[in-house]
Amino acid sequence: MEVETPEDYSKFFLDRLRETIKGTKYQFQGDSWVKDQVKMALTSQHAFVDTSERLAEKFQELFQSDKRLIPGALMLLKIKNKSKTYGAMIKYDDMSVISYTTETLEDGKSKPILNQFLNNFVQDKKAIQKSVLFDIDCPRFSMVCTDRSGSKGDITEKLKIYLQADRLFTGTLLTERLIAALEETARSQSALIPSEIRRRLKSKIRQAVKDTVEFDPENHEQILTAAFGEAHKEEKVRKAFAASLKKKKISNEKFEISQEAIKQGSKKIKQTYEGVRVIYTSNDINKNIFFEDDGAKKIIRIVTDQYVLEDEADD
Repeated sequence: MEVETPEDYSKFFLDRLRETIKGTKYQFQGDSWVKDQVKMALTSQHAFVDTSERLAEKFQELFQSDKRLIPGALMLLKIKNKSKTYGAMIKYDDMSVISYTTETLEDGKSKPILNQFLNNFVQDKKAIQKSVLFDIDCPRFSMVCTDRSGSKGDITEKLKIYLQADRLFTGTLLTERLIAALEETARSQSALIPSEIRRRLKSKIRQAVKDTVEFDPENHEQILTAAFGEAHKEEKVRKAFAASLKKKKISNEKFEISQEAIKQGSKKIKQTYEGVRVIYTSNDINKNIFFEDDGAKKIIRIVTDQYVLEDEADD
C-alpha cells in the first residue's frame, strides 16, 4: 500500500535523486507500457497503488533471472514542485546495517547495544542500483536514468527493455556536440590558447577527441589537456567548456566516442604571417604544391598548367 505521510521523508529521497539528475537522458518509445502506467499513476490519485504494484510485478518478472540484481525494493515516487509534477522510480538494494543505542549503567558508564537491520534505506548512493526520473510534461515524456550495472553512461539492456526506451542522443551526435563545444571554447578563449595550438586548432581538437575512448562529464581534465595543452589549467577555459557543454545539453552525458563522427576535413589550409592563404588537399602535396624550408624562411611552391581564376578577391 501507499506510504503514509511520505513528505516526512522527502528530503532523504530528494537528496538521493540529485544523483539521478546527473544521469543519462532517455526517451520512451511510442508504445511503452511503462510510460502509460507511470503517467496514469502520476495523474490519477486512485491509480497510484495499483499501478505501482503492476510496475513492480513486471520488474520482478523480467529481472528475477538476473544474478546481478541484489534483493531490495522497487519504489515509485510522485514529486510535486509548485505546478510541476515529476515521477521517479528507484531500485534500492538491501544493505546490512548495524545500528547502536547506548544504555547508562549504575556506575554512570555507557554500554553500547547493537542491532542489525537488513531491510533499510541508507544514504550511501551505492545502495541505489537503478533510478529513473520522469518528466511527464515534456513532449516526448523524457527521463534521466542511472544504472550501476550499465557501462559508458548506458543503462543495461534489460532496463531498456523494461522501460521500452532509447537513449535520447546517439553516440555520433554526442561526439559531434563534444567537438563543437571544444571549438566554441577555443573561439571564446582564443587569447588563452597557445599560438602553436591555434595554428592547427581543428586538427588538434579532432585528434584529442579521437584519442579519448570515453567522455566522462565529471572529469574534463584529460580532453582539455589533449586539446589545449597548458591552457587547460585556466579557470576561464574550464568554465567556458562547462558552459558550452550545458548549452548543447550534454553536460551530464557519459558516452563512448564515435570514431565515425570525427570527420577529417578533405581540405587543408596554411596561412603565412603576411596573410597569404593556401587551401589544398593531401593529394596535392609534393605533386602540385611543395612546402620547403630555406633556413628560417618557409617557401611555398605551386606548379600548375594554368590559372582558372585571376580576379579581385572579396574582403
